[in-house]
Amino acid sequence: MRPALPLAHPGVRVQTLVLLRWMAIAGQLLALFLVGVALGFPIPWVPALAAIAASAALNLWLGWFYRRHDRIGGRVASLQLGFDLAQLSVLLFLTGGLTNPFALLLLVPVTISATLLSARETIALLLMALLLLVGLWFRHLPLPWAAGQMVELPAIYKLGVLVSVGLGMLFLSFYVWQVSAEGRRWQAALVATQTALDREARMGALGSLAAAAAHELGGPLGTITLIAGDLERTLGDDPEFGEDIHLLRQEARRCRDILTGISERAEAEDPFPELQLPALLREVVESHEPARVPVDCRFPWAPGSAPVVRRSPEVRHGLSNIVGNALRHAASRVTVEAGETSGELWVVVRDDGSGFPPDLLPKLGEPFLGPSVSGSGSTGLGIFIATTLLERTGGRLGFGNAPEGGGRVELRWNRADIEAGRETAPQTGTA
Repeated sequence: MRPALPLAHPGVRVQTLVLLRWMAIAGQLLALFLVGVALGFPIPWVPALAAIAASAALNLWLGWFYRRHDRIGGRVASLQLGFDLAQLSVLLFLTGGLTNPFALLLLVPVTISATLLSARETIALLLMALLLLVGLWFRHLPLPWAAGQMVELPAIYKLGVLVSVGLGMLFLSFYVWQVSAEGRRWQAALVATQTALDREARMGALGSLAAAAAHELGGPLGTITLIAGDLERTLGDDPEFGEDIHLLRQEARRCRDILTGISERAEAEDPFPELQLPALLREVVESHEPARVPVDCRFPWAPGSAPVVRRSPEVRHGLSNIVGNALRHAASRVTVEAGETSGELWVVVRDDGSGFPPDLLPKLGEPFLGPSVSGSGSTGLGIFIATTLLERTGGRLGFGNAPEGGGRVELRWNRADIEAGRETAPQTGTA
């Protein structure tokens, strides 16, 4: 069984690699035909055709050994691309080296590697390509030309081609690898975000199922309780059965209490009810208890007068991530505040820790998912998940450090996006 490839570097489908190589073989044969037959230039046919035949043989072997949708990556894929580099270099050596206009095609295998393989494999392939470039600069057969004529370009021109192709390899490899790595990080982070949201939805569905089960079991249990009560009144003093009947009545009452508790918890955990904003925030804070440091909740509304908001899984999980992050970094206290304006609702979460490192602030909300930044121990995934989920609800997050010290996260919604009983305004983008 062939090992599966990691998500971070998905490799390349064998069918894709084979198709690209067949296209390269067709192009090489066409170029040789045009130069050697149509234009009549002298071509070293035997070694050139042998190099092309080696590529064709490798393609046939790949098609036989691998299944149609198999993927290869790591060392296997880098060896395949390394062969393509070597084969193309042989053809260039036979047809003029760096004076051949097709020398530019040496960029292709390196670019493919930067797109699909790891940095280590791409660097190894890049070094191989640069060494082949230098070798072609030093040694190559003459450029095919009309019979009796020979084109010898100046050494400085060959050096210019070497430098330009080499710099093109370096720039393209770095640029393509950066863009591809960014795309892979976003993909991995979005998968994590969707997983977190699915978990919240499953928990909500489980709560609804528990409520339904409690409701259905309530009828039979009520009958059992009534019968147990009648038996207790009739035979409660019986020396042989009285103790068992008392126990039966107690256990029936205990089952009823358990089902009542399940029903109440399931109703509280329903992902769709509407809650006052302070109640929602206290629920999020209580989900982290017992906390390492106390959480101070400050709300300006009198009891019963606070705005009612939609209690969606995105809001709960996003706020929970922000509060949890503050609790991890606080020195002695976390503060959760909320307020309103005529058009907005806002929430601010502050801690009294060391605050966000300045070089980390511009990256917050992005899935950099790499080693910890500035020794903070954070890879940014939790904040990215919170940002993505809350932006789905129309929220806008701002990260900063409070003047008195500590981190500060501010979340704002347009009232129509979050407040219950208001028509949701169409969203044209994320702030």
